[in-house]
Amino acid sequence: MEPWVWIVIGVVVLAIVIALVLSASKKRKQRQHEERVREERKARENREHARDLRAHAEEQDIAAREREAAALQQQADAQRARLEADRLEQAARKRTEDAEEARRQVERERAHADALDPDRPGGNSAREAADGSDGHSARTDDRHDGDARHATDGTDGDSRRATDQPDDDATQGKHAAGGGATPAGGHR
Repeated sequence: MEPWVWIVIGVVVLAIVIALVLSASKKRKQRQHEERVREERKARENREHARDLRAHAEEQDIAAREREAAALQQQADAQRARLEADRLEQAARKRTEDAEEARRQVERERAHADALDPDRPGGNSAREAADGSDGHSARTDDRHDGDARHATDGTDGDSRRATDQPDDDATQGKHAAGGGATPAGGHR
């Protein structure tokens, strides 16, 4: 064979080798480009996912803070309700104590009235007999008690004394009512 044929075969083989090398290089670059695009797409997706996760975490954090604030508000409301209940309970206890004291005062006044009433058993006459007095000192003490008791409610102590005093003379009431009996002084 002629040398020029060998040269042509060498050039063709060289061209084929160069074409294969260029093709392999091009495929490698294309794979690298596709790989880069894939990585960029994945990185973009990861960034978006991370952004979504951060937004979700932020929302959860806000919701958790709102729940904590609501819980603190409910605790404060419960504390206020407990304090109000304590205050109302104290007021109820005070009113109960006041009512019981008023009841005891009424019972004392009834007992005192029963002790002074001559028509009741164990009344004024039995007491006078036991004291050995005529009952005037007890009536004087009662007048002063009545003045002190009724001075706070705005009534006049003198008018109270006039109505609280029992008549010393049974005929005095008849005289005032127009009866024929003479008063204790004997004057008509």
